[in-house]
Amino acid sequence: MSAMNMQTNEHRASASSATRLEARPIARLRNKDNGNVIGLIYEWNTGETQAAWFGKAERTFLIEEFG
Repeated sequence: MSAMNMQTNEHRASASSATRLEARPIARLRNKDNGNVIGLIYEWNTGETQAAWFGKAERTFLIEEFG
């Protein structure tokens, strides 16, 4: 199993003052060339989003939001 590479982006100014308790997947990250799933985007209860890559982080990718 490959390691996950986690990267966080804050989307709300107040997000850093809250404690992260749980996250839910909100989108898939897909390889731009072959469409393979290469990671997921999670949203924390604080409003922060975090990319979890299934290997090395990619510079170009497609985001497929869950419906």
